Amino acid sequence: MNAQRKKIITSEINYWKQNKLLPEHYCDFLITLYTQGDHEQEISATEAVLSKKKRKFKVRAVLIQSLYILIAFALLGISLKLWTQFFDGQAILLVGFLIVNCLLWLLAGRLLKLLYFTISGGAGLVLIVIFIINTVI
Repeated sequence: MNAQRKKIITSEINYWKQNKLLPEHYCDFLITLYTQGDHEQEISATEAVLSKKKRKFKVRAVLIQSLYILIAFALLGISLKLWTQFFDGQAILLVGFLIVNCLLWLLAGRLLKLLYFTISGGAGLVLIVIFIINTVI
């Protein structure tokens, strides 16, 4: 087995050991087996392929989540801008725009399985209902 392949395998085993994917004594046995008892040159778990993929996935997930939030705020901003430009002073239409935004957030939270959108949409609808009840009474 070539040295590069041994390095990859031992780094993966160290990653498993560090993250407790296998019991420690299994990992020690596998490292001893693949390095043929000469594992003085310990390879860190950060060089593992799984570790690199996990890191790349986290960065991509954060970027996608940030994009979703940015789109939601942009839609809210556009709704409020439309209201101020064309319907200023008509509170019923403002409430309607806010309800539509909250329903879209709730729908996005359900479809995309994003808890923060579901909570935001639900909390927004509850606050709008409380506002309506307070203005009527």
